[in-house]
Amino acid sequence: MAQPPNETVNQEDDDEINLLDLLATLLRQKKLIIGTTLAVSAGAVLLAIGSLLLPPEKSYLPNLYTPKAAMLINTPASGGGLSSALASSGLSSLAGLAGVSAGGQSYGELSVYLSGSNTFLDAIVDRFGLIKRYKIKKNVRTESRKALKEKLGASFDEKTGVLTLTYEDIDPEFARDVVNYGVELLDARFRTIGGNKNQLKKDQLEEKLGDVKAEMNRLEGGIQAFQQKYGVISIESLATEQITTVARVRSELMMKEMELKTYGELSRVDDPMVRRLRAERDNLAKLLQELEKGFSEYDNLLPSQKDLPKIALEFAHLKRDIMVQEAIYQLLTQQYEAVKLSLSGEDPAFQVLELAEAPDKKSGPSRGMICVVAAMAAFFLSVLLAFVLEAIKNIRSDAEAMAKFKEALR
Repeated sequence: MAQPPNETVNQEDDDEINLLDLLATLLRQKKLIIGTTLAVSAGAVLLAIGSLLLPPEKSYLPNLYTPKAAMLINTPASGGGLSSALASSGLSSLAGLAGVSAGGQSYGELSVYLSGSNTFLDAIVDRFGLIKRYKIKKNVRTESRKALKEKLGASFDEKTGVLTLTYEDIDPEFARDVVNYGVELLDARFRTIGGNKNQLKKDQLEEKLGDVKAEMNRLEGGIQAFQQKYGVISIESLATEQITTVARVRSELMMKEMELKTYGELSRVDDPMVRRLRAERDNLAKLLQELEKGFSEYDNLLPSQKDLPKIALEFAHLKRDIMVQEAIYQLLTQQYEAVKLSLSGEDPAFQVLELAEAPDKKSGPSRGMICVVAAMAAFFLSVLLAFVLEAIKNIRSDAEAMAKFKEALR
């Protein structure tokens, strides 16, 4: 049914009057609106400037820095890799509670879960003393985990397979260290649960090969010192030289005594030749004694015959030890090469693309945006307040409305 023309005109007049009333109200309250907006804007600017003047640890609005590290999470071709890794590590039930499917195909969900696990959080809290840093007094373990979760972020992009780890703090270098330590923890965790099992084995073999090589160098140095000390290559040659030298000295001593006996029968007692032969005989006897007992004032004297068994045993131990180390080194080298070949045919589940750096630009807060939002909020609130005050004024000027209001109060 068509609306009568007069009613339509009246409705348009009422709408026009209402809009004019609203505009009139704003004009009447313009000082309130403008003054409130300017005052709040000025206060926001002063607060922003004041937050910059204070030290970061004492500022009520300090600059925050958010370094980030990027890791490539390689997804296996089938769900068996993740399923077996979780099963072998005992995390399958925990991951299921967290929404990570043990039969799924993504290591990304697992990495995000691990970054929020209690073991991960507690390791960071203890390493950097966050309980003291955040001044936590009660329920220290629970509250420290909660405080860390508020600042720590982990996100996984399924399209690129990149896991991003971030941490927000007023100290950019501290935040960088926390993120990089978190990367170390995730890397170590992936190795232990099997995602990077071959890489872990390769690192362990490299470390063990280094230890064995150092021990071989030590033993080789001992053999070299032994050879330099006695001037021989082997204990067999040392024994042969010792026996030959002793036999030669004994032979010379016997010949000298025979010569002295023969010459002494034909000469006088005080013959100089007899004295010389006796001196030579005594020197040979002394040398033989030194050879047999192993002490002498000469540096190059061979060890005594009594010491030969002990020296032979020492040399045998050195040769045995170095042969054992060489055998171990050869076996470890074979295993190391086999692991390297296996690694060349597969991509590790966890690869660090980029470690965190100390940012030189703050990530927040945006003081300019805070000032703009404060000004806009002050403007709209002052407009609302203007309408409320105008409505109160109209009610007070309306006797009938005031009577109804008083009646309601009674």
